[in-house]
Amino acid sequence: MPLLGALQGKSRMSYLHVTIKTKSSDGWLCIFKDLSVSDLKQKFVKPYRLGKPIYYDGNIFPPNEITQIKINETEKTHEDELKIVQDESYKEVQEFNRTSSSVVLISAGHGYSDYEINECGKDVTNSYISTGPGVGTAFTVAAEFIKHPWVVRVVGGLVFLAVAAYLGFR
Repeated sequence: MPLLGALQGKSRMSYLHVTIKTKSSDGWLCIFKDLSVSDLKQKFVKPYRLGKPIYYDGNIFPPNEITQIKINETEKTHEDELKIVQDESYKEVQEFNRTSSSVVLISAGHGYSDYEINECGKDVTNSYISTGPGVGTAFTVAAEFIKHPWVVRVVGGLVFLAVAAYLGFR
């Protein structure tokens, strides 16, 4: 039975949500919600690393406008997580009103804006993003290194010497 429990624990679905801050706004903006790891990499991480525009909800966003990123992982969907935040916030307001004798707080509470998902779950940003936009993937960095003029000259010179040595010794 412990093996079955361990296997069931691994099959648990997690959801990834991306919130950002931009140069033109101080507030958070939720651009992706309820993504799988592969969707996150395809829709956000890869374009961000390559410095390409990010497409979300009919909008195109240049990655160099992003000033802050937060990727959160939750066990429940965006909607379910925010519902929990709303319920907890409502309970806090009710408790405040019960315990306060002179002040009454009238508030809907928190959890009604998409960006508030960045307070839920676990912050996993560093697992996916560790550099600025446009730095590239490991493959693109290697390709850029290989295309560098000095690398081409040195490798070309070594190949020339190898061919000359081979032909010169015959």
